[in-house]
Amino acid sequence: MRNQLKLKVVVWATTAAIAAVLLLWPSSSQAGVEEEIAKLRKELAEIKKDIAEIKSILILQGRSRARRPSRVTAEVSVSGKPSLGREDAPVTMVEFSDYQCPFCKRHFLTVLPIIKKEYIDTGKVRYVFRDFPIASLHPQAKKGHEAAYCAREQNKYWEMHDTLFENSKDFSVPALKRYAQGIGLDGDRFNNCLQSRKYASRIEKEIAEGTKAGVRGTPSFFIGPSGSGGKITGTIVRGAQPLARFRRVIENVLRVAGKAQTLKPTP
Repeated sequence: MRNQLKLKVVVWATTAAIAAVLLLWPSSSQAGVEEEIAKLRKELAEIKKDIAEIKSILILQGRSRARRPSRVTAEVSVSGKPSLGREDAPVTMVEFSDYQCPFCKRHFLTVLPIIKKEYIDTGKVRYVFRDFPIASLHPQAKKGHEAAYCAREQNKYWEMHDTLFENSKDFSVPALKRYAQGIGLDGDRFNNCLQSRKYASRIEKEIAEGTKAGVRGTPSFFIGPSGSGGKITGTIVRGAQPLARFRRVIENVLRVAGKAQTLKPTP
């Protein structure tokens, strides 16, 4: 109901904008007016698409909640996964994400840069990225996740990671090749890797492991003490939560980790 109301408001606003174009520029050429109207209609189509996607995500999450109770913590693997920050950081933050998910993109653009500056770059948090493309909502997403691993072969995983979020509307093969060229990859090597689908099974395994850990939608985060093995047990944070929510969880884990370090017997 709320989404339908928002859509009605958007439709009204767009209609008003079109009327304004006609009233404010009566002397404009017909071609110019038609071009302005076409732009507004394109924007409206994009908004409708985003609202439909949000509705689908909420339906999926609602069904998942009905099937099983929410978990507060879970164990996830970090071994061999793309990561930022010091490996010996006291806290590890794992994100299961979808490059075409609008909520994931919002987190990437607004919250992650601050977490990186305050916690990752200062050695307090190790950030681990894991794949959870939702094919039912984003049919092209898996190919984008494969492209990131192909870029990793040339030591440019994070450059491709950022580029995919910044260009999340189009993950067609020609578009992915353009993105690869844009970050300076060897084109032939990247194209061969992408065509081979060598990382497709890895993506499927990531999805299976995320589902087992309790991931129901994206983004989903697991924040916990780093430990010494290839896994962590972390508090689950679901969705693109405000920065304050992440700060609370991270600071709490830092306090616990600090106390544990203090209580260790000296050799």
